[in-house]
Amino acid sequence: MRLMVSVLLLLSLGPAGAGLCRGVGGVKAILQAGEPLQIAKEETGQTRQVQKDERKPLTNADVIGMVKAGLAESTIILSIQHISTVFDTSPQGLIALQRQGVPQKVLDAMISAESEKASPPSAPAASTPANPASGPPAPGSFMKSAETKSSTPDLHKIRKILLEMDWAEDDNARPRETVAIEKHTCLRIVDTLEAADARLNWSNQGLMGVALNLQSKDGQALWGKRGLWSPLKALNEAVGCPK
Repeated sequence: MRLMVSVLLLLSLGPAGAGLCRGVGGVKAILQAGEPLQIAKEETGQTRQVQKDERKPLTNADVIGMVKAGLAESTIILSIQHISTVFDTSPQGLIALQRQGVPQKVLDAMISAESEKASPPSAPAASTPANPASGPPAPGSFMKSAETKSSTPDLHKIRKILLEMDWAEDDNARPRETVAIEKHTCLRIVDTLEAADARLNWSNQGLMGVALNLQSKDGQALWGKRGLWSPLKALNEAVGCPK
């Protein structure tokens, strides 16, 4: 009723009142449609989504900041595991982090995050199409194939290894690591490749830890592990030694 009275009053004013009346009706129609509000809501949602997607990856400086702020180790590690990272895990970078008070567990999580990114995904084995025109296999081919498979030793049958070390901090390094291997595993160190079942390469990588790589006698990779300490327990499990 009030709206009708207002319209009649505006119309009584002549052309100017009619223009105002049309303006009031247009505003009313827009408010009833609610389209501008809906568009604003959609644009706000899209903006928030873009801001979320553009979240920057964690860096060494971010980790130092979280440590300085007093966040718990578990919280920092969860952030490293669930957010993209761009860490400098070089020896110089790790030394700088340690000097800033970054705990060892957080350093380990940073190294693991970068190691997972550095490891390329294994390519699927390409299937060899059948070639009927190739004819029957040459005599002796099955024997050569069997010999190739048999040349790869069974890990659980390896008990004698030739220890290869590309480093030595002192003259007692090799005897010390020989004692550690024979104490914590069922493997025995031999002096020649002919007497060994496989070869074990022991590599000291400084702050990155120790890398152990088990290879066949002809250099084929069989097993590998890296850790801040020598991963002899993992080697013992890999070759099937009793615990």
